[in-house]
Amino acid sequence: MKNRHFLGVFFVLLLFVLTHHPYSQDNWWKDKKYKTESARVKYSKCKKVFVDIGNGFVYSNVYSINQFFNGEVYLNITDQDKGYYSNDQAKFILESFINDYPVDSFKWRNSSRSDIYAFATGKYRYKKNGSVNTLEISISLNYIDDSWLIDQIIIN
Repeated sequence: MKNRHFLGVFFVLLLFVLTHHPYSQDNWWKDKKYKTESARVKYSKCKKVFVDIGNGFVYSNVYSINQFFNGEVYLNITDQDKGYYSNDQAKFILESFINDYPVDSFKWRNSSRSDIYAFATGKYRYKKNGSVNTLEISISLNYIDDSWLIDQIIIN
């Protein structure tokens, strides 16, 4: 009876280890203590923008991403031209990318921020031709008029 109990516990622990990711989704964002409430709110908004963008990739929803475009966006996307694009052009290019590289999963890996600039990198897994591959995504934001807006997206 003890052996069965031990085996049951062993398999539960093994299942947990195999399915548990070594970091939670929020470990990419290091919370800090802020001197003022306005600073805390400002960086909370920044994190929310990155979370919304990440959800846009997870759910293949370009509208969750392009709502943060501001005039011109620099894009450097694998297998595509790189440069500055208008909001509509950038939306079209991003839609094309998401259609060509169907998402399997997306997770932010790390981030950094300052008063007017924020940056995050993530891992974009996609399924294509029966195999799963990975691309790195880097996104930078600028703080303009009390909003965090996408400055550039690099995917390679």
